[in-house]
Amino acid sequence: METLDPDLLRTFLAFVDSGSLAQAAANVGRSPSAVTAQMQRLEEIVGEPLLAPQGRGRGLTPAGEDLVGHARRILAVHREAWLALKGARAAGRVAIGTTQDFADSGLPDLLRAFASSHPRVRIELRVGRSAELAQALQAGSLDLAIVMR
Repeated sequence: METLDPDLLRTFLAFVDSGSLAQAAANVGRSPSAVTAQMQRLEEIVGEPLLAPQGRGRGLTPAGEDLVGHARRILAVHREAWLALKGARAAGRVAIGTTQDFADSGLPDLLRAFASSHPRVRIELRVGRSAELAQALQAGSLDLAIVMR
């Protein structure tokens, strides 16, 4: 049984997300011919075409469309495993400052994911105004500031 190489899946998703092989090549830092070769290798592994001519470019075949969801899940699990293994060794403290706008929206989920993959890192969160957080960052009391300007 062959396996689905994460590098091939990353390149495949770069094509899916950008819509072109040339842009996918730029996104993954490879030449267009290298990306084409990677897609051909992935098609060999899967056993059927994933891309088909569509106008001036290429589009996904039904098999390609099926692979998109699997590729995203495989890479997500791959990344989670890597982070869990690497994060288990990371220790210390990270001080983050943010405005209320960000503290209320997507930040809680991001911090939860970070905390689960880096259990030995203590997160200190400070919510405040952009100007005061920028000063705290300059002074070194914050490691990261997420502000409006």
